[in-house]
Amino acid sequence: MLTLLPFALLLQVQVHAGTGGRAGRDSMRMVRAEAQALRRERRDSLRKNGVPRHIPVTAEHLATAFHDTVARTLLRRARIARLEQDSLLVSYDAKTYQRISAGLGFKAFGRNRLLFRHEDATHVRWQRGRGAMVEFTGRRTALPISKEGESEANADFSGDISPLPYFPGREALWVGGGIARAEVDERELVHPIADGAEAYYQYATGDSVIITLPAGRRITLRELRITARQPKWNVTVGSFWFDQETAHLVRAIYRLSSTMDIWAVARSDDPKSMDDVPAWVKPMISPMKVDISAITVEYALLNQRFWLPRSQTMEGLAQVGFMRVPVSFEQRFTYNEVNGLDSLPTIPVVARSPVAELRDSLTKAGTPVATRDSLLRVARRLRSNELAASRERECAATGSHTAVHSRYEGLVQVVTSIPCDSAKLTHSRDLPGSIYDANEQLFSAGDRQELMKALTFGLQPGWAPQRAVVEWGLPYTRYNRVEGLSSGFAVRSVLGKGYTVDAGGRGSLADQQVNGEASLVRSNGRSTLRGAVYRRLVVMNDWGTPLSFGASVPALLYARDEGAYYRAWGAELSGTQPRWGSLDWRLFAEQQWRADLNSRWTLFGGGNDARFIANPAAQKAATFGGSVRVHSSAGLDPEGFRLLSDLRAEAAGGDFQYLRGLFDATLSHALGRSLAGSLTASAGYSGGTVPVQRLFYLGGLQTVRGQTALTAFGDAFWLTRAEVGFGAVASRLVAFADVGWAGDRRNWSTPGRPLSGAGLGTSFLDGLVRFDLARGLYPAKQWRADLYLEAKF
Repeated sequence: MLTLLPFALLLQVQVHAGTGGRAGRDSMRMVRAEAQALRRERRDSLRKNGVPRHIPVTAEHLATAFHDTVARTLLRRARIARLEQDSLLVSYDAKTYQRISAGLGFKAFGRNRLLFRHEDATHVRWQRGRGAMVEFTGRRTALPISKEGESEANADFSGDISPLPYFPGREALWVGGGIARAEVDERELVHPIADGAEAYYQYATGDSVIITLPAGRRITLRELRITARQPKWNVTVGSFWFDQETAHLVRAIYRLSSTMDIWAVARSDDPKSMDDVPAWVKPMISPMKVDISAITVEYALLNQRFWLPRSQTMEGLAQVGFMRVPVSFEQRFTYNEVNGLDSLPTIPVVARSPVAELRDSLTKAGTPVATRDSLLRVARRLRSNELAASRERECAATGSHTAVHSRYEGLVQVVTSIPCDSAKLTHSRDLPGSIYDANEQLFSAGDRQELMKALTFGLQPGWAPQRAVVEWGLPYTRYNRVEGLSSGFAVRSVLGKGYTVDAGGRGSLADQQVNGEASLVRSNGRSTLRGAVYRRLVVMNDWGTPLSFGASVPALLYARDEGAYYRAWGAELSGTQPRWGSLDWRLFAEQQWRADLNSRWTLFGGGNDARFIANPAAQKAATFGGSVRVHSSAGLDPEGFRLLSDLRAEAAGGDFQYLRGLFDATLSHALGRSLAGSLTASAGYSGGTVPVQRLFYLGGLQTVRGQTALTAFGDAFWLTRAEVGFGAVASRLVAFADVGWAGDRRNWSTPGRPLSGAGLGTSFLDGLVRFDLARGLYPAKQWRADLYLEAKF
């Protein structure tokens, strides 16, 4: 849950997921308490001077902020409209749906795994001057990679997580705490419309759209394109659409102009904030960063007068060391009626917690800290028991329980009500059929992609090179039989206009080589272009990640290095796009040569461990060409169909002219209660003269288990793997069998006896951690044990 806390800070929401057991509830309480504490500390830090902190707007700022006079006028009108409250809007009756999702993985090209997903649906009645009454009509949480699976809906109820579509003073752009602030504050997200924003942003008008309503009324929407002057994590770039008549925000698509480096942000608030982190921990959790790639906000026109929120979405990626956590927030609102409510019942004022009263009185009396904390622990336990008993009595009497909250810094009094029958909430008609559904009827992927088109390569922050950031740690450290122990670093500086310059170096002990590369990258948050010059160690085989820290551990412990390596220096132009899953392409020109085996040292085998296999001798070649790769992962339900596919093609000229292509697909599905199966089919073929370093290699953990890596090789191959799992995805026993062939493509139809192996394994957390004991059947009859991360099943 550490990776989710930056999102909690950024969005000012509680990251909350209930679980069925007491231990799970306690752990979630701890996570939520940490998020709340961080939010309070951040809020107190931001307001410690009592006034916002921002750059004074100068005449030069005003002279350069606007591309045209229409943009200046539209911004000023939007700034006024943002803080105005339409007194004619007095009430609404609405339904809300919310989904929060987080994945977990270690590889950029791995199977999508859902860490948790929370859904809730509510019926909201709001009235000006009184507050809101929120009734939960559906709620459930899925933890698919844990033993809890789909949790009870009311396992650890907290009404603070439910969204309110609107209240007076609400922030129209959603992100930033929920309350609109008149002035910008650079210690938090710098609002692009608030007073003082001209010092941070530049504005230009874009397209216009005319909407004709059924009654014949025409509404003109005008686009304001806003770009940050500098690429920083707390300023944005985006496309914002306003009703030209009222200057009310109607639609927005924006992103952070730069990645949020958690270490740098923490040090900017307090240079000593990270001093308490142990030195041995920092390499394990570095780098630590968050990238918000897109935030969308859409409004609907109600009663032909009131623009009210219709949908809000956010997608981003957090990285903490090896862990990659994609996160998304989605909210959808529908309105039954506006200004049609009778008077709501009076909402009682939220009483201050007796535990807080006791804490203040003990502190005021000068009670010793140890004594005070001991008394507070007893008071909290008694209060918790008292609330639990009250809830049970209320459930027995009414079938639901209620709570009163003061939300959004006291602006809104909220009464939340939730049925005590968790099954009723879990199977509510207000929720999709399955928590794993894509929910296209609620969040149209087509509509979202149309909005995303506004975040082009041309919509970028200004040119303003930033201070370089150094990344290092375990993700940059590895061990293999060519380099021995090797470690490196990367230095990155964001330049602006979407450009980032990267430079890195790596030194290795066994071969006494120095490698490195320098690159210029341009990104719009979702797609990337990259040009680089480099000298590097390259992997021949097409599976696994031999040059990673995870693969280095078995090499260091027991000589299990399954990579085949060669050296290269040259230049490349590459790119990535979120198309068909993930589309990657590369154009290159490079010199290639052999890499010799230089280290046989292992922790338990000494300095000459004979278990290390030979490294194929790459042929010296000057080559140029291009490659393309399409990676896709579909399906999140462990009980449903899931498909992981990988398609690659490469063409090269120079000393060797060849074409090669590879297709790999793994399909899995439940076969019954506590039983699931997986089938992998893979094949590759080539044409022309293929050098040793671009042949296909089979054998080992990633292809035919039980056989030594690199046992078979050639310019063509085929492979199939079958697995059957017994038990839940959190922990299951797996039986598997692998068959594959690699060799001369002329023998494709008459391969002879292929490689084969079979065995048993245990899979944890849906394959995130896997242990296999395999028996080679042909050609080698041997036992092999492997512990690894990110299995396909």
